[in-house]
Amino acid sequence: MMPTDDKLKQELAHGPLKQSGFDERLRRRIEERLDESPSRRPFRPYRLAGAGLALSVMIVAAVLLVRLHPMSTEELQQAAEASEPEAAADKAAIADDAEAAHRRSVLLLGLRQDGAEGEASAYRTLLVAGGPEPSDWQTAEGEGLVMPYRIDFWRLDVRQWQFDGWGGPVRLAGAWNASRGGEMPPPSPVPADGGSAGPVEERILFAGNRYIAIARRTGGEWTQRMTEVADLAQPRNLAAILSGTERAVPLEIGENGMLGVAGSDSPGFSSAGEWNFARRAGLWTALGRGGAGGTAERPEAGYVFDASLVAHNELALSWRDIREVQPAAVDAVTSPIRNMAGILTDRKAVFYSMKGGELDREMLELPLRPDETVVMAEWATHVDYVDEWVRRVTDLFEQDRTSGG
Repeated sequence: MMPTDDKLKQELAHGPLKQSGFDERLRRRIEERLDESPSRRPFRPYRLAGAGLALSVMIVAAVLLVRLHPMSTEELQQAAEASEPEAAADKAAIADDAEAAHRRSVLLLGLRQDGAEGEASAYRTLLVAGGPEPSDWQTAEGEGLVMPYRIDFWRLDVRQWQFDGWGGPVRLAGAWNASRGGEMPPPSPVPADGGSAGPVEERILFAGNRYIAIARRTGGEWTQRMTEVADLAQPRNLAAILSGTERAVPLEIGENGMLGVAGSDSPGFSSAGEWNFARRAGLWTALGRGGAGGTAERPEAGYVFDASLVAHNELALSWRDIREVQPAAVDAVTSPIRNMAGILTDRKAVFYSMKGGELDREMLELPLRPDETVVMAEWATHVDYVDEWVRRVTDLFEQDRTSGG
């Protein structure tokens, strides 16, 4: 439905008309003419030209208004949305940012610290809750990785096992339901020829809310693969690990150019040894190798993880803005509702509130251990889950301290 004349005037004062030929002075003249009541004046033929010119200006202005105002008709609105999806998304994001400025977010930030050659890596989880006010902010810390999985919180860690006659330590990743008091299952029986296998070591590279990327060294060579939490919750089969036949999640490059889990009707690529997983510029990515279209010597360009692998894989800040406040930044995370950001350097993690998709105030700073890197960034933003995450995760950390674990 077309807007009324009064509404058109009101919208015209703020409208999208930016052309230099239709300026504020001309707008006022048109409105004055619209508001004028006709007066009786003697007829003079020379006024016909002026009246015709004024009428032409008014017609042109009306046409411009109808053509350029995005809400003039439903048809024009649909056309604008179809031709400018990014602009529509930006407007929605601005509205979301305004609403999100009054909400809280909770981040579970998983970190890995690699030791010297031959030493085990260490993992820990930082819980950071934040919002618009300083009183909204709180932190907690625990060893190992604590991740949301289905309706519970699970632990993910790498444990070392010693076996008689084995040619070195065996360090394997495992997962268990911490909310229900579980524990990491031991590996399956050692193969008879285990003594000649040498050390086995796994490192966690990425933890989503279902899929886990791990690096594994056997026989002195590192390979990488994507697996599932459910598989890591089972006793790890050392025979399958040594033979390279342990199940790996197949991955594929989707039509959107992003990397995700292969569909059931698609062979995809096995993730075993064909991808290098990495965190680059605040995003989870993978480099393809071998069967994924590249070679070991010349890996493919990086592919960003899609939503099938990780719930949130976006950075709402530009690196230019990030380095304006933290010149030594090496990584960054932002909340899905863009009300909270964390910027990491080699030594610290600095957290900020956000407004309108931009950094607002520095709220807190946490020290980082030497050589720590991000392996998990899981968020809760819904009002029904924020407090629940804080309560349940801090309880798990407190149980660790109480038990000495």
